[in-house]
Amino acid sequence: MLDPSVSPWRFLLSGLGFSDLSQTIEPAHLPVIFAIIAFWTGAGRWIVVTYGALNNIPHELLEAAKLDGAGAWQTALRVKLPLIKKWVVYMLILAFATGTQLFVEPQLVSEASLGQISPSWSPNELAYVLACQNDNFNEAAAISVDLLVLGLLCAVVLVFRTKLFEVE
Repeated sequence: MLDPSVSPWRFLLSGLGFSDLSQTIEPAHLPVIFAIIAFWTGAGRWIVVTYGALNNIPHELLEAAKLDGAGAWQTALRVKLPLIKKWVVYMLILAFATGTQLFVEPQLVSEASLGQISPSWSPNELAYVLACQNDNFNEAAAISVDLLVLGLLCAVVLVFRTKLFEVE
């Protein structure tokens, strides 16, 4: 998918000025590449959860907003979004947790590029290298605990700031 010579997206990659795989996967481009991969791997989850949340909004409420003169954007921002806020927060927590576990994507791109990418590009990869290649389990454990604490802290902040578990 990232090699302009064989990718079905070759027109887009060529339009961006990439002519071979090594140009596409330069270290400066990796955050964008991994963000695109993360988007496509998580898009289905977002669609299912958002669709389910939107289907639970009573039709009478949407009809009342329409009768009050709310357009599509006003209805989305002032009626629907506040009603599905808890589901959006839930998905943000899951997206952050998924982001802190970035391991497979850099490893796959490194394999495809024949090792052009550092084996310790993400914190999880660094912990893996420290534990499995350097036999430094203490530093690997410290990185893992730091990621856990960071993830939990962000989740707790989101839960309490948005009142995720309050009953209406």
